[in-house]
Amino acid sequence: MKSLISITVFLLLFASLTGQALTQTIRGTLIDKDSQVPLIGANVYVEKTIPLMGATTDENGVFEIINVPIGRQTIVATYLGYEPVVMPDLMIISGKELVVTIELTESLIEMKEIVIKADADKSRPLNEMALVSARMFSVEETSRYAGSMYDPARMALNFAGVSVSGGSTDLFNEIIVRGNSPRGVLWRLEGIEIPNPNHFGALGNTGGGISMLSSSTLSTSDFYTGAFPAEFGNAVSGAFDLNLRKGNSEQSEYALMVGALGVEAALEGPIGKAEGASYLFNFRYSTLSMLEAIGVNPAGDALPAYGDISFNVVVPTKSLGQFSLFGLGGKNRSYFDPEPDSTKWEGEFEDFGFNERQTTGTIGFAHKLLLSDQSYLRTVVSASREEFTGDGYSLDAENQYTHIREYTDRFDNNTYRINSVYTHKKNAHQTFKIGGTLSYQQFRFFAEHYDEDTDQYKVYLQNHGDAQQLQLFTQWKHRLSETLIATSGVHFNYFALNDTWSVEPRFALKKSIRGNQSLDFAIGLHSKPEHPSFYFAETSSSSDQREEPNKNLRYTKSAHVVLGYEYQFNKQFRARAEAYYQYLYDVPVSADPLSTESILNVIDIWDILEGEPAVNKGRGKNVGIDLTIEKNFNRDYYFLATASVFDSRYRALNKQWYNTRFNSNYQVNVIGGKEWKTGKKDNRIFGVNAKALLNGGNRITPIDLEQSRIEGRAKYLEDLPYSEIAGTYYRFDFMASYKINRSRVTHTIMIDVQNVTNRLNIHSTYYDEDLGELDHYYQTGLLPVFNYRLEF
Repeated sequence: MKSLISITVFLLLFASLTGQALTQTIRGTLIDKDSQVPLIGANVYVEKTIPLMGATTDENGVFEIINVPIGRQTIVATYLGYEPVVMPDLMIISGKELVVTIELTESLIEMKEIVIKADADKSRPLNEMALVSARMFSVEETSRYAGSMYDPARMALNFAGVSVSGGSTDLFNEIIVRGNSPRGVLWRLEGIEIPNPNHFGALGNTGGGISMLSSSTLSTSDFYTGAFPAEFGNAVSGAFDLNLRKGNSEQSEYALMVGALGVEAALEGPIGKAEGASYLFNFRYSTLSMLEAIGVNPAGDALPAYGDISFNVVVPTKSLGQFSLFGLGGKNRSYFDPEPDSTKWEGEFEDFGFNERQTTGTIGFAHKLLLSDQSYLRTVVSASREEFTGDGYSLDAENQYTHIREYTDRFDNNTYRINSVYTHKKNAHQTFKIGGTLSYQQFRFFAEHYDEDTDQYKVYLQNHGDAQQLQLFTQWKHRLSETLIATSGVHFNYFALNDTWSVEPRFALKKSIRGNQSLDFAIGLHSKPEHPSFYFAETSSSSDQREEPNKNLRYTKSAHVVLGYEYQFNKQFRARAEAYYQYLYDVPVSADPLSTESILNVIDIWDILEGEPAVNKGRGKNVGIDLTIEKNFNRDYYFLATASVFDSRYRALNKQWYNTRFNSNYQVNVIGGKEWKTGKKDNRIFGVNAKALLNGGNRITPIDLEQSRIEGRAKYLEDLPYSEIAGTYYRFDFMASYKINRSRVTHTIMIDVQNVTNRLNIHSTYYDEDLGELDHYYQTGLLPVFNYRLEF
């Protein structure tokens, strides 16, 4: 580590002596947003350069602008008959060329002269069918926002409608959208569903301690908080629609990063002599030794280690279309060996040890074929694997610290998918999409846990088999006028495991008013099956009396209604409000009429495997309003302020309504940042970013203290579930970065500090059996994360 620091200091001192004017190349492709056809002869230029720097696209829609000064630059793209696009304040660095894909929308009116106007709403989603509850996010935002740590999920916590409370800790990036469980979030990569892309994620969850996704391989992507277009299935709350960027097809480039979360290496470049062919590869590994040194571990009181890879290989052809091979995968291990001397034990669970291993990955093959000037077909075939192995034990101090097995878990789930979507742009007014996904799952589950009440081992899962799922959709976008757009569609979802199906119509409308205001509306039905293991949960440990009461449960279904209003103050400054109502039905709840358990309160599969048999008689409702005030990065600063006020309730089998586990009622985020150029040639940039977060706090079920003392263990008031708040949650995050550009090399030093004031937010309350009193578990305190990045 000392050697690494010495090398880093040497490189930075050497770079700081460089005084030459630095430039870089901008290259990319211009295509029609709806048909994906290359635009030939379009003009692209860099704004405010003297003389004006620009280029014209060739027969493949490709352009190249050389010798562009480093720093923030604005790119303008124009084409006769299309609406101009402005990409403002893009970061140009000396160590890496900027490669972009620009999508232009055909104009509905004849353009007699080109009038440049900025596409000021940078939050507008990439998906042209998404009119409401969706926004685009860039890779730069994942590295710029304080507390994001290059993680798109942590970055999304800054958006309206997303909250942090509900059972998780600060070190886990679980996404709670509008009061829904994080289980309801969908992850898609390159247009196809993937398993949870996080290390240390619990089974059936969608978050985890460390993301497998790297900013080195991600491209601009979309995030949804509800009312999805018809092509999205298997989600009732939020969705990430992630894209991988293409590698540089002209020259080889490299990036190295070392920090508290691991060591990372990325490389990209052209493939052979094939025009436009490229590769992109990223590898990361860590034992999190730097975090361990300050007593913090994303996996809790454990010794964690992880590694992951991601890649994207793209090969375009002249007549057969574009082929790509992509992948994302990782392995992680978390283990804890307890102190064998009981005299050194200081608290609860000191005698408990475990060893958990996890493997998750997806590899896919994609093909895009332009069928005509108005239509194209995109097909993706993928194979995914989820593997989890866990063993837990306790030490018996009275019997020479012998190991007593507490649980054994084995989960294997392989999924093979094929997705194909046909898109046809009839004219500037109408675009159609039709497609579907066929999935085939192979699974093997086993879970055996020790039951204190019966003093026996109980089998919760013991099954293997396969299942198929078919999803079909059709979607239509109609630009009725320059100011009015409508989309409509239907999604069909069929699950062969228990012969469950759902037909889900969806509709959205967007109306522009006076050029700087808009109203939008969306309504639709959505559904989601549970993790396959849920359907095979057993209620009997006897091998000859095995019962699987959940096997024939139907989907959880959800109706979304959203009404939005947006006001654009100027090219960079906007305000938005969205009011929503979500009604959930056919929700699995405990079949025991005295129980208040519902799957809407579940974070991962362990919350339900040991519970009672379930029935589809539960309900849920989420109502609220999301507010956003945002200034895009311009004139070297930006800010984003969001507020969400909501109420999240569920109904159990007894037909009583209760607070959900995730009903924190409100969340407020204020985030902003500023950059300063330094150095004789403005070749260095110093930036600061800060974030303040206020949340209503975790919901908890109260504990009857007197009864707990009598029984010698926690006695929860089960008839008052989640009726108390653990405590108001707030924290302040801060990040500083220093970027140095020298000839063909860029150095970046970053320190990202979560919870600067070391605020100890209460996570939950527990009963201390030794003291006979209530005590608290706390969220993470001060967490500094250092990174050094080298791009060349």
